[in-house]
Amino acid sequence: MEENKLVKTLLQASIVVSLLAFLDALYLLYMELSGNFQCLINQGIFQCETVNTSPYAKFLGVHVSLWGMIFYLIFITLLFLALFNKNEYWLSFFLPVASLWGLGFSIYLTSVEIFKIKFFCEFCLFSAICSVILFVLVLISKKKYFTSFLVKLDFWNMFKRTI
Repeated sequence: MEENKLVKTLLQASIVVSLLAFLDALYLLYMELSGNFQCLINQGIFQCETVNTSPYAKFLGVHVSLWGMIFYLIFITLLFLALFNKNEYWLSFFLPVASLWGLGFSIYLTSVEIFKIKFFCEFCLFSAICSVILFVLVLISKKKYFTSFLVKLDFWNMFKRTI
């Protein structure tokens, strides 16, 4: 019973973090569409406008902030389903995978800021931090279910059979 309460609390915390990240992505999209880049820090290595108007700010022709909004909406939906649905077998797979995908994309975007653009956007970094937090929260909350799901899939034996 205590474990269920912990999982519920972690999922609720994940919803809050996802909502904050969604609002962050919404603000980034607003700045992009309006052309009005109002950043908290706009000096030195922090140059939001440079980052958000760079060619790397678009993925498949769409600004990454819109991709972020879509991702966080889907993620919030999955979190609510996991929070209120007792049959969470498939959610126990998709939540960690989705959080891993978000983390991976955030790592990619942050590395582009570091190595290609050579400037940072504090709102982009906030989104990356949210992705790390979400990954950790979901992994802790779904640890038991996710590992049992992977064991049932038996990837290792599937891999051995193909060799």
